[in-house]
Amino acid sequence: MRLKNWLLTGTSIGLLAFAPLSAQAQDAELQSAYQAYLAAQASGDAAALQAAQGTLTELCIVAGYASLDECVAALSGGQPAAQPEPQPEPQPEPQPEPEPEPEPVVEEPVVQPEPEPEPEPVVEEPPPAEQPAPVEEPAPVEEPAPEPEPAPEPAPEPAAEQPAEEPAPEQPVVEEQPAETPAVEAEADIGAALAAQVDAYNTAIADLLAGGDPADAQARLDAARAEIEAICAEAGFADATACLAQYGLELTPVPTLEQPAAPPAEQPAVEEPVPGEEQPAPVEETTPDGQPAELVEELPEGVTLEQIAPVLDSAKDEEIVVEGEVGVEAQPEPVVEEPAGPPPASDQEAQAALEVPQDAVALSAVAEEGQAIEPAALQQAVPQNVTIVNQTNIVNNTVVNNVTNNTVTNVDNSVTNIGQQNNVQQNIVQPFTPGEAITQVILQVGTQLIVNSVGQDTDRFYNPQQDEIYYENLSNGRVREVITRPDGTQIVTVRNRNGDILRRSRITPDGREYVLAYFDDRYYDDLAEWRDPAANLPPLRLNIPVREYVLDAQYADERELERFFSQPPVEQVARLYSIDEVKRSARIRDSVRRLEVGNLTFDTGAATIGRDQVGALSAVANAMLALLERNPNETFLIEGHTDAVGSDISNLRLSDLRAATVARILTDFYGVPPENLATQGYGERYLKIRTEAAERENRRVTIRRITPLITVASN
Repeated sequence: MRLKNWLLTGTSIGLLAFAPLSAQAQDAELQSAYQAYLAAQASGDAAALQAAQGTLTELCIVAGYASLDECVAALSGGQPAAQPEPQPEPQPEPQPEPEPEPEPVVEEPVVQPEPEPEPEPVVEEPPPAEQPAPVEEPAPVEEPAPEPEPAPEPAPEPAAEQPAEEPAPEQPVVEEQPAETPAVEAEADIGAALAAQVDAYNTAIADLLAGGDPADAQARLDAARAEIEAICAEAGFADATACLAQYGLELTPVPTLEQPAAPPAEQPAVEEPVPGEEQPAPVEETTPDGQPAELVEELPEGVTLEQIAPVLDSAKDEEIVVEGEVGVEAQPEPVVEEPAGPPPASDQEAQAALEVPQDAVALSAVAEEGQAIEPAALQQAVPQNVTIVNQTNIVNNTVVNNVTNNTVTNVDNSVTNIGQQNNVQQNIVQPFTPGEAITQVILQVGTQLIVNSVGQDTDRFYNPQQDEIYYENLSNGRVREVITRPDGTQIVTVRNRNGDILRRSRITPDGREYVLAYFDDRYYDDLAEWRDPAANLPPLRLNIPVREYVLDAQYADERELERFFSQPPVEQVARLYSIDEVKRSARIRDSVRRLEVGNLTFDTGAATIGRDQVGALSAVANAMLALLERNPNETFLIEGHTDAVGSDISNLRLSDLRAATVARILTDFYGVPPENLATQGYGERYLKIRTEAAERENRRVTIRRITPLITVASN
């Protein structure tokens, strides 16, 4: 088993290691949940199993396991004495303890199979007894009498030495009914008569559907129904439906050949509630400067209404640029704003003005021939207008044995000149071998700091113990990464020399390609330097209520979450962007709705999730999976945020770890494909409440569906 990098707990100072997994496996609450999970499995109760698995999943996440399978494996190996109840086969020694009565012989299981065939002769005996036995109506009622007989089946264990004697007491139970045997023949006659009338009834329906005379068919239906009622009444049944059910029969409803016009007219009147309607009203609707305000339900102690930030991240960016400072780039002339129109009704409508290819080859990530290269030859540059401020290599060395899993974290600050940009020698990032490490790079673009975790996507997609990976050079300085999973599925990603994702596809074993990301090559030169692709767009003006734009997941069920995720952008999409452009542009991200993962907040300086926080992710994951069943091309951006305590650099790192932690949980515990998730940390840049204090509302994770921004809606 491989311990994933996401298990590392980030702090503003460095990285902490988890406690040994064996110690966690001894936790009483975790063991109790595991035993309840096993009991639910044995019971066959689907609802109980789902509830028990949900509880166990939450505790396993909190305990730091990489997946539910890994957690169950550790628990099953850590406490063998607690497992005799489910009687696992790999532990034969505990089995004699709960069953000392049969006999101490170890080869007793050889004797146990002998009683099992015994029920077969017992079952074979009733047929001859049933043939001569007349039974009245009570016969079906008394049939449950043999059902309790499975309960005495444990008795064969002490009497296994004399199997012939056991059927003897069972036979009298069957022989006690000889007086009733004539009723069986009567029942057979009743059943046959009913079956004949049901056949006549169904034949009339078939003729009716085939265009036969409706009057004749109706007369035959009435006649068959009257005959059935007479037979049932003679047999003592007051209700014909119950009578037919007693013999495993039923009448097919008579079809309505003429469809009424009323139902279609009524359908539009049925409207599902808009996601977000159940959310509590915010304490403030607008900020002092008239911007739509963040959705804050209860004002934290010591916080004033004036401290509530605008809901749009692009509006927060405008506040960051103080007088005399230059932003990411010189802003163009103000665009004349037009009144906000209604939002698009679908992704296709949002992309209606785009000129995008519909040809599958043009969209494909594998159409171009490439030249194979070794992973060691990979290099990632940064644009000329970007400066590497700090580079941290996070290496996860794992020691695994039968008792303890110890995680040792090595942090190599290869560039320590924080804030001394002029000392950086070159704008080249040398990534590690895939699966070995993640390189967190802090970059400065104008006055803004950005965290770029090189190799983090690949680390989530790629399991070096199971998958194959190779790289190819393409034209124009691009590199193609291909990950092949054991079932033949391929995840193909094409990046430019700066690491921007231009293409991403999932290719199934049957050769079908799902295009998750498609960058319009006509804008390829725009990526030579990192600029805000929305710089020429007017400020976004929300044309929907904030409660429909931001949804707190704790106030919605899975169906409402799925419906919220599926909502289109709130404005027309100007063009298709790279995933990294969307990550870097608040204005572009603002065009799609935002999900606040309700109750999912973090302790100061931590990227771990508490038990009370984990449940919030279950409904979100199920909503994602439901949406992916309809459209496997979806991509969700998970955004990590911190409060303003600590340095900008440490908060960027920490927020990135928070986003990666949530992505790992969604994949490893709930099954959301990793390639359908993207992550980005924003540090303290987008505070909900403008304060330098350790405000919990600011330590959070948000999720957006960015599909219509990065790929063709109709593909």
